[in-house]
Amino acid sequence: MTATAASSAPELVLITTNHPFTHTGGEVMFVGPELQRLAREMGCAGDHVRAHVRVVPLHAQGERIKVPAGVEVDTSLSDAIRRERITAYFRAWWWPGFWPELMRAARHGGWTGCARVWRWAATAQTTYRWARTTFPAGRAVLFYTYWRGGSTVALARCAVENAGVKVVTRVHRYELYEDAFDPPFQPWHPSLYPALALTVTVSQDGYDYLRRAGVPAARLMLSRLGTEAPPSMASASADRVLRIVSASFVTPVKRVPLMAQAVMAFAARHPNQKVEWTHFGDGPQFGLVRQLLIDAPANVTAHLPGRVANAAVMAHYASHPVDVFLLLSESEGLPVSIQEAASAGVPIVATDVGGVRELVSGDNGVLLSADAHQAEVVAALEQVLLKDGT
Repeated sequence: MTATAASSAPELVLITTNHPFTHTGGEVMFVGPELQRLAREMGCAGDHVRAHVRVVPLHAQGERIKVPAGVEVDTSLSDAIRRERITAYFRAWWWPGFWPELMRAARHGGWTGCARVWRWAATAQTTYRWARTTFPAGRAVLFYTYWRGGSTVALARCAVENAGVKVVTRVHRYELYEDAFDPPFQPWHPSLYPALALTVTVSQDGYDYLRRAGVPAARLMLSRLGTEAPPSMASASADRVLRIVSASFVTPVKRVPLMAQAVMAFAARHPNQKVEWTHFGDGPQFGLVRQLLIDAPANVTAHLPGRVANAAVMAHYASHPVDVFLLLSESEGLPVSIQEAASAGVPIVATDVGGVRELVSGDNGVLLSADAHQAEVVAALEQVLLKDGT
């Protein structure tokens, strides 16, 4: 890329939580492939640059991983957030619309909702000051926030003030659905969306949710997250051992303890059948899962490797027999973990939440009720794993 091409091209600025740093590794599976595609489409490494791509994490923590050639990594916003981590919360009081939104949160979202509004406004204050300093007026800039949050609120204000600025956001689950929190509440919902050039949903369910909230179809786009093609398809077990795989953070919303209980109950109902359960991922309930497994029947073997890279999960599908993938989340967007398993040909048993039904049908698995209990999960496992009635 020549200096002239770089200086004359418009800017595409991708705002992430932590990518390309690894402290919160969950973004890698989402942002990594998309950043590669953006760099390729924008010609970042060539002589004909369509847009200069800059990735800007809110928190640059952990080891930095490689980004595509020609992509700039800018940590100045994360530096500003770190410097202003206390003062920004006081300046939040003067953010336009802060007090009405805080009152709305008090009525509908409780203390959790109020805290989120305050946190979003604090992030907005710092992001707004950073954007005005970094990108002079009149410069053509497209901001793409990978998650809707305080940075999106700030950049929407920049777009109102500067005709050269446009803002796109992608929405997933926790920052989209009001019922992702208890009490149900999302800051600046749906008032923020009209100020954005485009809101990209990861599922049809999310798209329909925003349409019902009054967001015009012209301001919405469905763009599902995808996964790289597996190196090879998974094979079913041929040694009379039934192998169950799951992959998620071990947090309450993912209901991994229920997975452990269901696997043990399934094994107890079939004491002559060996069962292996492998769960990839860790989190605050990891210790609880280990404790539950102390009482596992003798025919159960559990493998808990903790957090691993997505490439390791895909390599597992290619090198180990897998008979079913299990997901019991209370809430989801469009889970990449299911896409990875399905792309390797693994049957799915999953709760019918968010966009899961867009990935699972009678052809490739079983949908459970959103609040599935242990007996329902066991019955579904029997349906998939014991097709011959044994």
